[in-house]
Amino acid sequence: MDNYQKVEQLVNKAGCSYEDAKAALEGCGWDMLDAVISLEREGKIIKETAEKTAQKAEEPVEIIPEVAYSHDDRADGYQENAGRSGNAEGAPKCKFKLWQRIKSILMNNRMVILKSSGKTIADLPILIPVIALIAFFWGTLILACVAMLFGCRFHFEGEDLGKTSINNTMDKATDYAEKVKNDLSGRVNDKHNTDN
Repeated sequence: MDNYQKVEQLVNKAGCSYEDAKAALEGCGWDMLDAVISLEREGKIIKETAEKTAQKAEEPVEIIPEVAYSHDDRADGYQENAGRSGNAEGAPKCKFKLWQRIKSILMNNRMVILKSSGKTIADLPILIPVIALIAFFWGTLILACVAMLFGCRFHFEGEDLGKTSINNTMDKATDYAEKVKNDLSGRVNDKHNTDN
């Protein structure tokens, strides 16, 4: 245990200031017991904190042993070291959690396509648009842009994607598409009127 950890532990146990804990430890050659006795004699131990610490000491504590690595161990790949870092399963557990998170997002969120009047055209689980984007990226993107030009709005519902910021961004994209459509139709009408 380094000196900082000793000071931290003494502050937690005795309820004294960091300055008092450091001074007591330095004065006692960094011996914890002597430092506690020194603080007690000086009246710098807060009784409530010491009592709480004593109560916590009665609760079971999980002890995780430190593992010393040689230089060669550190050079091993992530997969081999993952099991030694305190996590018995290592990287597969992280991958499983990531997969569970992705699965939760795909199953618990929906994409709703609305007409400009607010009537629902389609209500799809987010999994369907994601698969469409993966399989037919450009086709899906073009189809979404064309739908926006015709006044369709895309909204997301659910724990993860149903946030106001995402839906506001989608509304801005639809508004921009309508502006482009109006500009183009205005230019076409102006050109048609000048030709006549």
